[in-house]
Amino acid sequence: MIRASRSFHRLSEAPQAVDWPGRTLRLMRWHCALAGVILFVAGLALAGSLYSEFDRTGLDWSLRFERTSRLYQSSIQIKLLLALALGAASVIQFSAVRRLGRSQRGGMGVVWVAVLMLVAGGALAWWLWNSELDIPGAPVSLVQNGLRAVAAALAIQAALAVGYAIRLSSRGVRAAFALGDAMPDSPVRRLRAAGIALWVAVVVGLGAALGVATDWLFEVPISSPEPGELLYATTFEADTDLKEWDLYPGRDAAAVVAVADLAWDGAAPGEDVLSGQVLEVVHGSPYPGEVVWSSLNRKFNDFDLRVTAQQVAGPVDQNQYGVIFRYRDEENFYIFRITSDRYYSLARVKDGIEEKISDWGVSDAIRETANEIRVVARGDTFRFYVNGQAMPLCLRGDNRTSMWSEPGVCFTSDLQPEYRDDEFAQGRIALAVGTFDGSAVTVAFDDLVIVGPEPADSEEG
Repeated sequence: MIRASRSFHRLSEAPQAVDWPGRTLRLMRWHCALAGVILFVAGLALAGSLYSEFDRTGLDWSLRFERTSRLYQSSIQIKLLLALALGAASVIQFSAVRRLGRSQRGGMGVVWVAVLMLVAGGALAWWLWNSELDIPGAPVSLVQNGLRAVAAALAIQAALAVGYAIRLSSRGVRAAFALGDAMPDSPVRRLRAAGIALWVAVVVGLGAALGVATDWLFEVPISSPEPGELLYATTFEADTDLKEWDLYPGRDAAAVVAVADLAWDGAAPGEDVLSGQVLEVVHGSPYPGEVVWSSLNRKFNDFDLRVTAQQVAGPVDQNQYGVIFRYRDEENFYIFRITSDRYYSLARVKDGIEEKISDWGVSDAIRETANEIRVVARGDTFRFYVNGQAMPLCLRGDNRTSMWSEPGVCFTSDLQPEYRDDEFAQGRIALAVGTFDGSAVTVAFDDLVIVGPEPADSEEG
């Protein structure tokens, strides 16, 4: 009996060879996709941080752009270029992702550029590891550890990129690239969908963050300080003042300068009161009734503020200067002002429209030389002092506006020691200078101290 035999092949028990070229291309594709997302997010975040700078500009009825001088500062221009560079880099990374998934003539060049950009992250890692950035309000150790963690991640990905560059020179990887031997389409689709979802989340998140930061969408409440708690103090000697105060050049300008460099014009030099460095605010535009200011990048609700101010240049009878508080934006704030010829006033600006709370009244407490201005805000109650003397307010009562009948006598109501209003619950502070007739006015501010207010029954001028 003859049995039919059938040939067969025994499977080899030797391990299969690892597809290193394909795995290298898959890893490169994921790496480039992740780098592209991070670069795009970073560029968008940097562009979003510049929103406040562009928001300062305006276009009036005569088609004249206003308040554009700050946009031409080198720091702003560098940030703009960096944001554009990050966006371009993300485009290159995404292009490399597409070319790593299919065979395309000339695609290897784009991949090489993307890999070299990843390798360049090593230099950025070295700079971050050795940098000492100072972020106001953040512990130095926390900032340092965060920067070093980012530097370590950049160094690791740069090392991977060096490996990619070496593998791209091999014949196997080049052949796999020519065949389009990369990851299957489904993970790429998932990555693409995840990237789109991430971008939507980032855009929505940045919009919400911007709405919160500008108090447009939601105003994050600030905890009330303890009585006498030091909230902020400066003599304008520290380098941090250059970062926290809104400084800008031009005809209207704000700068930190030495007292010795002040150009006194018809005013008594204040070396006996002002010392070291001061915040100099200049109103130089020939527009009557305007006020310019320099704002502090901190928010307060309740506070007791004192600052020394002295006119440096300009006519004695055409100047105004003082403190802006509960400052939300350029069109919403309170402002208390005095003049060198002994007048003072209080106003509220809401939606860009100024309302006189207490019109210009006269006080012998105000001097032609240096004056100490004090503003006390406690909830919805505000009190004002100059050189330790309370400034009584002439409120409008049932009338359309505040009006004095003679010095010390209010026509529209009884003199009030305080003003009550709950329109603005918190905000920044700013130091302001203005003119009545369009004359150039310069005022120097020094020795600013902000503490938590004492209870009303224990308050002293």
